[in-house]
Order: sequence, then C-alpha cells, then structure tokens
Amino acid sequence: MNTEKKKEIFWTENGAPKILQVGLLTYLASKGYVKVNIGENNYVFAKMTNNRLSQATEGQMANEIKDYLIQEKKPEVLEVYVKGVGSYITAKKLDMLPTIANINDRDARTSSRFYFNNCYCEIDKNGISSYDYSNLQNPLWEKRIIQKFFTYPSEKGQFEVFCENITGKNTERLLALKTILGYLLHRNKEVGEPKAIILYDEKMSQNNQANGGTGKTLLSMALKKCREVEIFDAKEIKEGSWFKNQRVELTTDVLVFDDLKRHYSFEGFFPMITSGIEVERKREKAFYIDFNNSPKLLITSNYYVSGPGGSSDERRRHEFEISNQYNLDFTPEIEFGNRFFGSQWDEDEWSKFYQFMMGCCQAYLQYGLYKVPHINLSQNKFLDGLNEQFVTYADTYVQNDTLIDKREFEKGFKILYPDMQETSPHQMTKWLNIYANKKGVDFSTNSSGGNYTFILSSNTVQNGK
Repeated sequence: MNTEKKKEIFWTENGAPKILQVGLLTYLASKGYVKVNIGENNYVFAKMTNNRLSQATEGQMANEIKDYLIQEKKPEVLEVYVKGVGSYITAKKLDMLPTIANINDRDARTSSRFYFNNCYCEIDKNGISSYDYSNLQNPLWEKRIIQKFFTYPSEKGQFEVFCENITGKNTERLLALKTILGYLLHRNKEVGEPKAIILYDEKMSQNNQANGGTGKTLLSMALKKCREVEIFDAKEIKEGSWFKNQRVELTTDVLVFDDLKRHYSFEGFFPMITSGIEVERKREKAFYIDFNNSPKLLITSNYYVSGPGGSSDERRRHEFEISNQYNLDFTPEIEFGNRFFGSQWDEDEWSKFYQFMMGCCQAYLQYGLYKVPHINLSQNKFLDGLNEQFVTYADTYVQNDTLIDKREFEKGFKILYPDMQETSPHQMTKWLNIYANKKGVDFSTNSSGGNYTFILSSNTVQNGK
C-alpha cells in the first residue's frame, strides 16, 4: 500500500511556469485555511490545525505557499509566484475558500473553562474539575490555550494574598472582588449583567492628585494571564477615533481602559457595553462582533468616572474601591520579594494563581456580581464637578429656603480659603447649581435694587415664598 503523502501541485512547468489559481485555493484548503462566517456578510480568514482554529492573514497564506515552493525546490515557479503574488492572493479570490460557521467555544451560561497545555478545567458553582483533551469534542480557537501546565496546589499563592490585602482583609470585600474577576473571566454574556467594571482607589483624589500604585493594573495583568485581554492606556483615548478598536480580535475577551483620564464621560462606553463592537483597521476590511461575542469591559481610574446619571448610567456600571495597602513606596514586589507573573514564579506558584482565578469564576457563578457598601465613593460622586473646599463651605453656610447675599457668600469663601481668590462669580454660580442638584433642591438667583441674592428651595418652598 502506498502511504506516501500526496503532493499538492498548483503550477505547470510545460514551457514557462504558470500558477494554477484553482489549484492554489485547493492547496490552501488542504492546509486548513477556511473562511469563518461571523455574521451576515461578515467573515474572517482562519486556519484549522488539530481541531484548533487560529485567525489568519493574506500575508500568512502567501508566505506558506512561498515556503512550500522553496521546500519543493521550484525556484522558477517561485519566481513567477512572487512576481504575481498580488494577483494570486487577494481577498476576492480567497473569498472562494471553504466556508465554516464560527465555532462556539465560549463558556456555557452556568460554567466556565480554562484550557492548559496538559488538561482543561471546567468550573461551575459547585467546584473545579479537570479533564484530558480526549474528552473535548468541539474545536476551539488556538488563543484560548494558556501556555502553562496546571496541577492542583495545596495552599494559597501570592496573588490570593495580594487580593486579600487590597480588600482590607475583609471577607465580604474579598468575595466582591472575586466575583468581579470571575465576571470578567466568564466567557458568556447570557447571564444578563451587561456592565462595565470600574475600579477606583479607596482614597480617590478630587484635587488633581492621582494616588496610583494601589494594584489595579496588576488585576488587569492577572486577567491577561487567563484570557485574551487588550489593555489600553486610557489617558491617550481620543474620542471619535476611527481606529480605536483596531487591536481587538474576534476572540478578545476583555478590554481594559487603564487609568481613565478625568472628565472623560462614561457615556462614551455605552455602545460597547450594551451592543456589539465595530473593529476597523487601517487598510483592512472592518468587521463587527455581535453583543454575545464581544469583549467585556474593565475601567480603572484615579478619579470618579462621571456620566449622564440616571438609571441607564447606573445599570451599566459596577464600581469597586481598592484598599490603599500598596503605593509607589511599598509595592507587592517589595512585600513578596519578587515580581508577579515573572521568571521567579515556578510551576507551583502559577498553579496556585490559576487555582485562585478559577475560584473567582466559581464565586461569580454562585453569587453573580456581589455588591458591598462603598467606602468613599458616595462622597466622591457628590464631589464630582465640584470643589471640595466649596462643598465644605456650602455645607456650613447654606441653609435651604433661606435668601443668601451672593456677594457676601463669595467674599466669605475667599477669606476662608485664600488660595481660591481667583474663583470667578460665574464659577461660584456653576458650583451652586451643581450643589443644589446633588442635594435635590432648586437653585435660583434674584437681582433687585443692587442686591444679588440666591436661594436653595426645597420642593415645598419656591423662591422664598
């Protein structure tokens, strides 16, 4: 029996070498290249190898053909191919590759999976089980596989201790953080919690002094060691940029906007949270990822992330404050004696880390997004758009339903806070308006006979009447 592998021929050598374009498509198909449908009139190219799918580019296909011709020692054919590659490998011709439906390797509604080199683990609300890959029936995207070996550890690892520290060693707050991590790790959106996670420092600043180094970025890095995560420097976000999502892939699980700048409106994230995401790259065809397959969202900020307010705003955000256990002078690296996720972590430490992260998935599947009372966030929300000194002053000197001389009010403020001498009457009016709105009362002014007064009126009293 002849077991020699059949060679794929996509050229002729009778006379001048010639590339056979149907043969070229047949060759690419034999190597596992396919067109993956991801929606109506929407597709990407990919390569299937050993039941694992990886996204592919035109350049990758072109180079595989080149390498094959070199391997087969066909320099004349290679010359013809390289000279005309721009006409042989085109989107219109590759459109004729075999078409498959997008494989569904996302998590089920009530379970989650972690794929390692030696096994895969399945997590539900009751626990974690490991399986050999021979039990896996459906194909999966290659990027799902974590390039680590997993064995069950016997004790907690450094990252779990770190999470205990940044939650103030409070059991309920640790559970809340675990469910947040579990929510972001769970590759499923059917549960009905389309929210952006927003992480703050417990001692969040209101006076343009950011308190960094608390560990929020380490949480993003931890997610990246488990899932496909794209981390963006949120200080560089440009509203309306056509290509702001160009690093997003079909299999991206989480988008992290790290260190969001002050005054960027949360409303800008609404489409990402509640619908799909359009991915557009320079000189490439755009594609759309529908809601069920689109990434979840994590935002970190040193300032309160303001939005339009109301129920539509509140239901799209889940906020949590990180304890200020760490700072720029006392880092986790100093405490633990090594850098997290670095070369000093041995296989056992990695297994401890993955055991904890899978435990976070279990906590989420059991409790959903577990809520705990805010520490300082409520006050920071109130201060949003205001000056902290102004709020302290107004809380002391403004009474509802009482006419107040605005010039005297402004004069007293500047005497009490000399560093605020440059505050304009217009700015004071703006602050009073915001202050009244947050207090749930009406703000109005009156100018008569040279007197300039204002009043904060409750619902039962309007304009001093």
